[in-house]
Amino acid sequence: MSAGAASLPHRLTNHTSFFGIKLWITILICTLLIIVLILVLLSLYFSFCRRRCKKPSRIHFTTQKSGISNNPHSSLSPLDRRLLSRNGREIELCIGQQERRNGPWPTPDLESVVSRYSCRASDAKLGYKWYTAREIEVATNGFADENVIGSGDFGIVYRGVLFDGMRVAVKKLLYDRHISETVELSGKAENFVAQVEAIGYARHRNLVKLLGYSTEGAFRMLVYEYVDNGNLSQWLHGCIRQLSPLTWKIRMNIIQATAKGLAYLHEDIEPKVVHQHIKSSNILLDHQWNPKISDLGVAQVLGSDWSHIATSPLGMSCYIAPEYTYTRVFDEKSDVYSFGILLMEIITGKTPVEDSSGTETQVYLIDWLKSMIAEKTYDKVVDPKMPHTPSLKELKRILLIALRCVDPDVEIRPRMGDVIHMLEPRDLLLTDISSFLKCRTVAVIIKLLALIPEGKAKN
Repeated sequence: MSAGAASLPHRLTNHTSFFGIKLWITILICTLLIIVLILVLLSLYFSFCRRRCKKPSRIHFTTQKSGISNNPHSSLSPLDRRLLSRNGREIELCIGQQERRNGPWPTPDLESVVSRYSCRASDAKLGYKWYTAREIEVATNGFADENVIGSGDFGIVYRGVLFDGMRVAVKKLLYDRHISETVELSGKAENFVAQVEAIGYARHRNLVKLLGYSTEGAFRMLVYEYVDNGNLSQWLHGCIRQLSPLTWKIRMNIIQATAKGLAYLHEDIEPKVVHQHIKSSNILLDHQWNPKISDLGVAQVLGSDWSHIATSPLGMSCYIAPEYTYTRVFDEKSDVYSFGILLMEIITGKTPVEDSSGTETQVYLIDWLKSMIAEKTYDKVVDPKMPHTPSLKELKRILLIALRCVDPDVEIRPRMGDVIHMLEPRDLLLTDISSFLKCRTVAVIIKLLALIPEGKAKN
């Protein structure tokens, strides 16, 4: 044993036939090579596993479904969580099916796929994105009737929840008989995207934000931020309370903020945008009563490329400027006229046109208001549901601004930027008195109002 043990070091120091290297060095080199080989194999294995984990799945979205109960969605209402959960299950079960409630979704070719992904890259820089029709269908639970929150002149608006938990309003445009002219000009995806790009730059605190759009197949859809406190028309005409929550101060804030949003569209961006559909149902309100102008998707952009496009003024008969009947052209002054009618509507709480009691005739708000002023019956002008009536001086000021906005003379009618200045109390009949007197209607009203003593308007 002792002789064998003593001979072991001697053997390890013996030179081998492999380049004369000693045996112990050869053993050490082989051991290191085996360790390195094992490490390389382990590295390749883990790298392969990571690639498989990162590879996107086109069939299962279970991570999204299981994430509904996590913190990102904890702030959603129970209805939103049910909608999002149901949508997740629908994706898992329905991917690969071609037939849907609204018909089969088109199968995109390579060219369309490339163009769509290029749209996604460019739109991301502009603050809005391109959605697939499938994404929107899932967000709205297949355009379910219970998710309809409104129907406008050009489409139906659905409430939806995206997979990131964001609530959105989806306007699905309807291409039917009453907008056949628009179909010819804007039916193609390229023209639709061009219009979206023109309005997509508009970013203002008093405008409903455009989040994205969809141009898949024959569908044209716009995705907006969701404003969940209803619209101005509902609060003015649908409130069943004895006293309206819309105080005079709140109404003045709505008027001023709406004017600022319109002035931004007319004067602060290029190309400028004429809204064409200013009415109380298109003024959305948040829970702090801040207004946001909606329905920008149907506005026509001014400029040489858009001058040939005309839009039928559906649902706007009470708000349309008189010159439209012979010009058939909307411009900034048309929006100003609509704003004037909206201002009267906010003050009086009346709809722009009402059926006369006992007769089949209709009474227009603008004619009724002028008759009330001529008869000096100011106690009937202010909305009777308003908790507190304004001073007569303040009421005069707003009435004068409303009358100037609806002046039949387009040249005298102010721009929205001028309206903003007139809405400020310090500007009342000081710097603009000469231009006020140019209007025959306003001049007569001023003389009538001057005979009324100051004080509180009776309610």
